[in-house]
Amino acid sequence: MSSTGRYFTPAAASISNASTQQFAATGVFSDGSTQDLTSQAIWASSNGAVATVSNAAGSIGLATAVGVGTATIGATLEGVSGSTTLTVTPAALVSIEVTPAAASLANGLTQQFSATGVYADNSTQDLTTEVTWASSDTAVASVSNAAGSKGLATTAGVGSATVSATSGDVTGSTALTVTPAALVSIEVTPAAASVANGLTQQFTATGVFSDTSTQDLT
Repeated sequence: MSSTGRYFTPAAASISNASTQQFAATGVFSDGSTQDLTSQAIWASSNGAVATVSNAAGSIGLATAVGVGTATIGATLEGVSGSTTLTVTPAALVSIEVTPAAASLANGLTQQFSATGVYADNSTQDLTTEVTWASSDTAVASVSNAAGSKGLATTAGVGSATVSATSGDVTGSTALTVTPAALVSIEVTPAAASVANGLTQQFTATGVFSDTSTQDLT
């Protein structure tokens, strides 16, 4: 009984870069019967820069994506060959890192956050302007999604909030702690005072804080 043809599963597969796909080869014989020939066939890829296919025991027919593009995956046994197409798309996003991590700042100040995408092929990409930003507590801080200021957190009150960045179904986050407003400057009044010798002049010191509030610090 001789094999007259071969078909593959899955047919016309598509996977992301750095991932794998197991192929199976089924032989069709002259009497109409079929047989799994996956482990007996010799496997090959038409483009090793896109995908390789294993002929090693325990992983025969396993394709590994190594670059974006299209390759033909073939299997041959006793002079009979069959093939299918494998398309490799850009590596899938697997996680998002939000920095700085565990930021802490005084009320009234702002903090720019950045989002870095980590992909299945271990490559990274700055996604700060592409993700959707959010704060778990806008009474503590809000995060901008406006063009030109994406990822900029503006404090609103003392407390803690989680700042998150989302792309598709992947989300990364970090903690933001807002402390009481910090003293940023002291205004002394009156300014440029002039008094006659022997007289006195009372000066006043006013503290200006990061939330724009003021306090007499004389």
